[in-house]
Amino acid sequence: MLGLLGFMTILSLVKNLSLATVGALATNLVAFQQVSASPLINGDFETGDLTGWTTFTTPNGTLGEGFPNVVSFDTDNDGISSNSAQFRVGKINFVNNEYEGGGIFQNVNLSAGDLTISADIASFGGEIFNNASGGKFELLFDNVVLDTYDFLGIDANVGEFSFLSSLSNITAGLHEIRFLVTRPFLQGPTPTQYDDTPTQYIDDIVISGTATKSIPEPTLILGLLAIGAVSVSSVRKRQ
Repeated sequence: MLGLLGFMTILSLVKNLSLATVGALATNLVAFQQVSASPLINGDFETGDLTGWTTFTTPNGTLGEGFPNVVSFDTDNDGISSNSAQFRVGKINFVNNEYEGGGIFQNVNLSAGDLTISADIASFGGEIFNNASGGKFELLFDNVVLDTYDFLGIDANVGEFSFLSSLSNITAGLHEIRFLVTRPFLQGPTPTQYDDTPTQYIDDIVISGTATKSIPEPTLILGLLAIGAVSVSSVRKRQ
């Protein structure tokens, strides 16, 4: 909140400024308030860990023994590796035609407006054998699936790449962004056979749009209007 003290301080600073200068100041202050940093934390995993994200598993699912973690991987297939969240999802107990695994989610406070969510995804085949499922990726917003991609069968030591994206119009408030990764098969039953289960990757999670911009505080708006009024009065008296 701007507060009375802050308001009086601004008045004392700008009372001798020109109208044009005050107008520019007001425009810059409003722009500063509106273009705030993205409310999403650690979307590119450059902290080297999962800071900002919460992990979860499905009822019969696993994220993999020792997973998830953050490793250097070329998730967007542009020839440059960067920190990416890594998983090795699968089932705990086999049930036919059931996709299980888990993923990550984060709650973000957003304004009303348009929201675009995007993320790079990839799967990398195990060391020896081809696998019938590289993994299915789903992007959810408030538990509603917005986009999905299934890598299906994947060859050993081969990477496959794609992305998830969505565009929505949302209301203001706290919302959940969730990424679910599942497979219809078990992991290998022994440590060496785990190497033949594909690994899955997520990176470059980005949210953008009017919903990510903050709304100027009412007291700031009132302060700027008052500054403009004082400046106009001052200019008129000098004419």
